[in-house]
Amino acid sequence: MSAALTAAALTRALRDAMRPGMTVALGDGVGQLRCLDDGTSIGEALSSAARAIGSVRLVLGWLPEPIDDLDPDAFAEVVALMPGWGVRNMLRSPTVRFLPTRLAATPALLSDVLRPQLLLSRLVRRAGVLQFGTEVSWQLGVIDSGARVFGVIDTDTPAASAERSIDPGDVEVLGTVHGGPIRRPQREPEPIHDALADAVLDLVPEGARLQYGPGQLGIALLRRAKVPLHIDTGMLTDGVVDLDRRGLLAGTPSATYLLGDRALYDWADGRPILHGLAYTHDFTRLSRGAPLIAVNTTIELDPYGQVNVEGFGDKVIGGIGGHPDYCAAARMSQGGLSIIAVPSRTNGRSPLVEQLSRPASTPAHDIDVVVTESGHIDLRGADWSQRKQLITQLFS
Repeated sequence: MSAALTAAALTRALRDAMRPGMTVALGDGVGQLRCLDDGTSIGEALSSAARAIGSVRLVLGWLPEPIDDLDPDAFAEVVALMPGWGVRNMLRSPTVRFLPTRLAATPALLSDVLRPQLLLSRLVRRAGVLQFGTEVSWQLGVIDSGARVFGVIDTDTPAASAERSIDPGDVEVLGTVHGGPIRRPQREPEPIHDALADAVLDLVPEGARLQYGPGQLGIALLRRAKVPLHIDTGMLTDGVVDLDRRGLLAGTPSATYLLGDRALYDWADGRPILHGLAYTHDFTRLSRGAPLIAVNTTIELDPYGQVNVEGFGDKVIGGIGGHPDYCAAARMSQGGLSIIAVPSRTNGRSPLVEQLSRPASTPAHDIDVVVTESGHIDLRGADWSQRKQLITQLFS
């Protein structure tokens, strides 16, 4: 049994391990490390060590909350792979930059140009073995690439990994914490989301696999489903608990992240749900087998169907993430559909714009169907001029 991790032990380990020019990665997801049991900030300890060593690069994945007391100016640079959520405010620092990359490409990046030499991650121990708890994401790939791993064992985190256990010889366990994962209950759907969900569910064939994004639409989809659904997605949220309770969860769901409240984490504990990105976002796997129905939304849509999910102009809201991965895979799936479901107006603003204010996150040719509360259009047989006419009419 490991002892509680202390500030002195963490600081000593980081300073002894870091070298100038090193790349350090911090585990992501709701299991992101925040503080020790004595209140010591992980961000402060990491920043202090990097400042003392000098010329250290930090790589960050998807973070649902900001890292308290992390000083980006303590690093030579901070590279964000998912710029929204907990990383958004850090982008104001000149040392922070984000890469416009799809999640499917992340494992390759982290084995090559962004390869970390050190990973600091939260783990769980069950039956004497180490494993990931509430996310696998890209971290197993980093371990396989030979990074040195500092593991912090959380005694209040569920174990939901479907991957192999982690070889104890690959991890230096620094100690334990008791904080548990971040709790992020999803916002209740509004009538507009229920209407969109009903329209989408009418397009989902029996026996299909469903991919959905986090948020109110995703919750509405799972709550309003009336037939069993296979879930094959990137982020598993609270709605799956209700789906299972109603007997409509077909098989074991697949995801790489959990995001929700205590009920989801308790439900997921002991279930083999979570895989690495090389599995969850693999085009070949996703496009084969039962039809894949990918249901996503957008911030902006141009008249040809190009999608922007990152923000408005210079204002960053989110990252590219798995949006293009699932849209492309669903487009290639026989019987599948790549669906964009979006209200015709949000806060008085239409998502349809003449030209995207940022580069396209997902290309138009990977969008099959656009759904609003007033109906849907099928773009699969349309050429460019027909696409423009159909999309324009849908939002008029």
